[in-house]
Amino acid sequence: MLWKHGSLTPELADLVFTFLPLDLSVADENDILVYWKGPTYKTCDARYIGRAVRDCHPEGSLAYLEEILSAFKAGTKDVAEGWEQEGETMKRTRYIALRDHDGAYKGILEVNEDVTSARALEGRQALPGW
Repeated sequence: MLWKHGSLTPELADLVFTFLPLDLSVADENDILVYWKGPTYKTCDARYIGRAVRDCHPEGSLAYLEEILSAFKAGTKDVAEGWEQEGETMKRTRYIALRDHDGAYKGILEVNEDVTSARALEGRQALPGW
């Protein structure tokens, strides 16, 4: 289980999500898309909110999505991860099962991240490092 402390106001939570250097989407336990943000979803628009998460995935990825959703709902897996090179950019995609304190499946979080600059890191840089 993840540890957390404190609380965020809705306004501060919105700012955190806005400025997090990731693209992400969330579907609930009924596979309904409830949130997305970031250029990964540039082909999506507001009409996808409230619809089945399958509606906003390309046909070629639906079999993988079904496999991930089935495993998450069955409780056999909690994370699925993949990556691909797109030109000069290395992109990592993670699907994470959202579970409540009792371990019940509550939805799926998709996180897309450009890891190009992270791949080039070497040694150590003390913070703040600008």
